Amino acid sequence: MIIDAHTHLYGHEMAPRYWVEAMATYGSRVSGQSQEYVRGRIESDWFDESGDLLVHDMDEAGIDTSIVFVLDFGLYAGTDDDVSLARRYALFHQAVQRHPGRLVLFGGVDPRRPDGVRFIRRAVREWGIKGVKIWPPAGVFPNDAACFRLYEACAELGLPVVIHTGQEIAPMRSECCRPILIDQPANDFPEVTFVLAHAGMAWWQEAADIAWHHPNVYLDIAYWQVKYLRNPEHFASELRALMSTAGKRRVFFGSDWPAMRKVGRVKPDTWVQILKSLPERAPGGVRFEASEIESLMGKAAADVLQL
Repeated sequence: MIIDAHTHLYGHEMAPRYWVEAMATYGSRVSGQSQEYVRGRIESDWFDESGDLLVHDMDEAGIDTSIVFVLDFGLYAGTDDDVSLARRYALFHQAVQRHPGRLVLFGGVDPRRPDGVRFIRRAVREWGIKGVKIWPPAGVFPNDAACFRLYEACAELGLPVVIHTGQEIAPMRSECCRPILIDQPANDFPEVTFVLAHAGMAWWQEAADIAWHHPNVYLDIAYWQVKYLRNPEHFASELRALMSTAGKRRVFFGSDWPAMRKVGRVKPDTWVQILKSLPERAPGGVRFEASEIESLMGKAAADVLQL
């Protein structure tokens, strides 16, 4: 069983305009294409309010189940956007219900919302969320007091907590995304399962060390495709070190879909095959055991997140 522990759905009501504009600006600077061109590609290649495109790519890649995150952008820069959080949840819930057994919903909420804890309780009842996502790039530190109220509720409800770690594109904030900021929450809430999304990216060694020190901390490698694209041998050696430090069964496969779905060398089916082939032909001769990759591709997430 292959489980993608980190995917998203985007659409005109699923993400605010300023987030789409931020991605278009970033893509324009990286590619040299106009911002209008990049925005059009985002809308044609990423927008998927029904979940049909995601499930199509899952079928092509042989992925059985994907976790889909709701991101709460509402308090970014101190302003709300023009789509209510409840409306956004309803759209995600419809997409998940359209694909029973294939998509699992994790709900996001900005812990600084006065009604954040109450909203998560409502999300469990009304939309069937199976976990919670916190998105520090919006300006919230994971060790802030507001987050601790949310962790308390997740402990009571038995919900795992996924926290973005690693640098983020401008104008989002990266200083809130250091893995070390989860050290105290993991200490204070040993009954809560924490997943450090993206395994810290540039701070992957810090993320691995936090997981090594805390048995309730796990990692996902969503968006690590960029590491492979830069240098396959460095990618293999970093993944080897990540798994050896954190623990062989403490790392989850993730794609950050739809971020790389049009990049041929690491599109979903290619990325799955690259990872599955590591025991036989890892770049640079790095060694992986077949049982480690089986755990990475789904067994660990299935066991830990009870999927």
